[in-house]
Amino acid sequence: MNTKVASKRPKENYRIEPMRFNLVLMIIASCMLFAAFVSAYIVHMPDAAAKNTWTKFDLPIQFLYSAIVAVISSISIFLANRAAKNDELAANKLYLITTWILGVLFCVLQYLGWKNMISMGLMPVNADPEDISASYVYAISLVHLLHVLGGIILLTVTLTKAFRFQVHKKELTLMKVTHTYWHFVGLLWIYLYLFLYFAG
Repeated sequence: MNTKVASKRPKENYRIEPMRFNLVLMIIASCMLFAAFVSAYIVHMPDAAAKNTWTKFDLPIQFLYSAIVAVISSISIFLANRAAKNDELAANKLYLITTWILGVLFCVLQYLGWKNMISMGLMPVNADPEDISASYVYAISLVHLLHVLGGIILLTVTLTKAFRFQVHKKELTLMKVTHTYWHFVGLLWIYLYLFLYFAG
């Protein structure tokens, strides 16, 4: 009778986990994308203003509220990550849920901000094709919102694993990725808001 001995594959030791490495690449790509948006805005605005085809307007107050929500959610994801490191599993789940709710609130505030812009007569596509000042705000905030939605999906996966007791001090890779990505999208929105506020 032949018996097969199952051999465990040795765990590969990476200097940086593949998931975290992929996240770094994605963050770099996202930074380049938004740098292109900001550069186009900076280049286009003076020329359009000189031709009187640039509408100056105040950003919707909802965008400020969403920046505040981003700061609070960064605190909650930090606390979730710290709880996971300390094996405080109930606290980890609580802070993940809090972050998830704040992420959804962020999306709602962005939508309300767009509605506010439309009520001011600032459409995604202006009647004057040369005046695209509002279009920049729509494009930048929409692309950022897509990043936030990706973060909410990541939070959902992490939260699901947390309820299955798969997030703890010995299994932190996914938690670290979620933590880093959420900080990134939060800080990114604060930067974009301040840029649009002072540049516009």
